[in-house]
Amino acid sequence: KDRAAIQQILLSVDVPPFTPISGVIIHTSDAEMEAAESSSMRDNDDKRLVELKEILSSRQKFTGIKMLPIDFEKDDDTNFHMDFIVAASNLRAENYSIPAADRHKSKLIAGRIIPAIATTTAAIVGLVCLELYKVVQGRRPKSAFRNGFINLAAP
Repeated sequence: KDRAAIQQILLSVDVPPFTPISGVIIHTSDAEMEAAESSSMRDNDDKRLVELKEILSSRQKFTGIKMLPIDFEKDDDTNFHMDFIVAASNLRAENYSIPAADRHKSKLIAGRIIPAIATTTAAIVGLVCLELYKVVQGRRPKSAFRNGFINLAAP
């Protein structure tokens, strides 16, 4: 709150002179920019996919591993369950332009719909893992991958 102290701090900051980065391409039209972004993004995606394939272990290394379910506990902050729920729900809210929920509101909602969250999450994770196996096994045509819809409200 002391303006003089803040001013002294700002005066002591050494700002280096601006030097532009060489090799930067400045696009002159939106079409040119979109074309460059789509090709560079595609190249980056392909490179990242190759990196991930190298990082991921082969599925033979997973034989003998037993996965056990854990209970969702919204009140235990050491297990990061609510951190994941808040982050994932706020990312979804951002995608669909709906208001984000804070941690407290998310905790209240999660306390009421735990079975729905657990069931949906388990189903989606299972389906995503099936698609991940296809990615790890090697390059496949787009028709090999699936986009599914789950309606848990239907009887």
